[in-house]
Amino acid sequence: MTDDRIVRAESWIEFHDLLSADMWLDDIERHRSPYVYRGVSDESFSLQTPIDRFVGDSGKWKLEPLLLRNFAQYARGEVGEPESVWHLLAIARHYGLPTRLLDWSFSPLVAAYFAVQDGNTAHDAAIWAADYRTLHEELPAHYREVLEVTETNMLDVHLLSNATLEYDASQGAGADREQPLRNLNDVSRITEIWREMWGVEDEPDDQYVLFFRPPAIDDRIVNQSAVFSFQSDPRLALDEWFAEREDCYRKIVVPGERKLEFRDKLDQLNVNHRTLFPDLEGLTTWLKRYYQPSG
Repeated sequence: MTDDRIVRAESWIEFHDLLSADMWLDDIERHRSPYVYRGVSDESFSLQTPIDRFVGDSGKWKLEPLLLRNFAQYARGEVGEPESVWHLLAIARHYGLPTRLLDWSFSPLVAAYFAVQDGNTAHDAAIWAADYRTLHEELPAHYREVLEVTETNMLDVHLLSNATLEYDASQGAGADREQPLRNLNDVSRITEIWREMWGVEDEPDDQYVLFFRPPAIDDRIVNQSAVFSFQSDPRLALDEWFAEREDCYRKIVVPGERKLEFRDKLDQLNVNHRTLFPDLEGLTTWLKRYYQPSG
């Protein structure tokens, strides 16, 4: 069966048109895309979470909070005291710790760069576009209430912390005045929090996916217009999740033979390793690609 949400970009003009499609929002009368974007160098790659790849067939899902707890302990000298579990989760993923977060971007061009940057013409690349506004309509009430109160469609670590407290209140925490309210943003209690809110069960119910802006801890996050996705069940592959929700995603396939052309044209638009990774390693990667002889 052909999925009309999956399209091929056979030329640069067609590619640009596909990337900029569906950006007009009637409710605000502005060109503000409801999509976030993720580029993959091989269109056959699934949208599998890093922690799912890390755990593999072992079934040891308790490793995720264990990794986070130890990251918080040993990284404190470098990153300070995380403000919440959400803050810790974003920082840990940014530095490569396996978690249930996936990297996305507000910018379709940034995602396009990550799709074509390897220059490997042997296989097609792809850019996934996820409609976060539509997906957020399925969120549990404590997230939706925070979005409604703040009149926004995109979460951040502060709003997520507030939503976590709303969840805590909805579960009756503190109803007995002799019992103090719990703090489900307390990083020192991460194992308990994880078990209560996001533990992996044999038959998970009420799965959801949310998107949020990470804290701007460095220029890389800022320059890449970074967004993270978070899912209640880390075993969930988002491409399979999207397939059941045809109104929430698009997938643009880039033919392998177009990768080098598109990468050069993105470079001309100032979307390259030097600008997206503003450090010496990013500079040297860009210089090597820019001056590498063809053929």
